[in-house]
Amino acid sequence: MDIDNILECLTKITIDDLHSTSHFDIRVTQRKNNLIQDANSIKLIILKDKPLGILKQDDKKFKLLYKLNDDYDLVVIISSSSNNPNLNSFNLVTYFIETSNKRKREE
Repeated sequence: MDIDNILECLTKITIDDLHSTSHFDIRVTQRKNNLIQDANSIKLIILKDKPLGILKQDDKKFKLLYKLNDDYDLVVIISSSSNNPNLNSFNLVTYFIETSNKRKREE
């Protein structure tokens, strides 16, 4: 899969196409805060927002970057759960929140 495939897939998926891994569920519980309440809040961001950036980590794994607010971004690692690029099914591997100044360039 490539970045173009991922962008296309993200426009077609439903909540049932996003599968939480046990590692992801542990991280959601550990990192729960006022910005991210549960796994569904992350899934809804993936479904409704266009990522600010996508980095390909390997053939099946991608790092998605979403803006949460002016100060923080959401980073979600997903992996394709199929070898077939036409199947839109993804595992949520992990997530973390980072300050938005990591993505913003100083003038």
